[in-house]
Amino acid sequence: SSVLSAICGNRSHHPTTISILLSWGAELFVDGRRLTNQQMKLIVDTFIMEGDIANLISSELGGRRCKIVSAPDNRDGLVGKTCGVGRHIKKSSQYEVTVEFTNESLLLGADNLERYDRTPQDPGYFVECKNNRLIRRDFESNEECRAFIASLGADEGGLAEVDPEAEAKAEQAAADLLAELGLDDLEDPSTNATMKGAQLKGAQSALPAGKKKKRGGKKKGRK
Repeated sequence: SSVLSAICGNRSHHPTTISILLSWGAELFVDGRRLTNQQMKLIVDTFIMEGDIANLISSELGGRRCKIVSAPDNRDGLVGKTCGVGRHIKKSSQYEVTVEFTNESLLLGADNLERYDRTPQDPGYFVECKNNRLIRRDFESNEECRAFIASLGADEGGLAEVDPEAEAKAEQAAADLLAELGLDDLEDPSTNATMKGAQLKGAQSALPAGKKKKRGGKKKGRK
């Protein structure tokens, strides 16, 4: 099961954590298979998710990072901008969207958006570990962020080798962050994560057999 599956299997849900994972392309996987939208809605019902969490998990683009491919009302300047997608408004079939770097809020339909997950080369922000604390560095644009990422290993012709001491500090900082979010119990994959994966598997098996997708085929990645 995926990290997102383990967190969703925890009755104590963490909206910020789930939103971050979704923006980085996280998916709900059980037994190596990505769950369909219908199966995700079943997960929402099974674990009695409510409010924003239920909305994000059960909608197609909720919580995702997207690129604006078309804009209404002569807002052509928005085309090509990246944004964070929030709640899905069922009545209007629109999403609450926040444009990155300007923080402008607006409503857009799914046809105005194209999923554009964060990647290590194009994250939109940068997090580093200093003095055992995670520090987020923000930028004015995606171009500035990508240039900064590219410059990190420019002198070496690639990313620098990992310093074992720095790596240990980063791992400790990550553990501290998990503890602050109440997710420190997820660090033991042989117990909690396995159990929560089994819970999700049970919820998945509750679907009618005819609704499940057949296993097989290649997974599509981001172009």
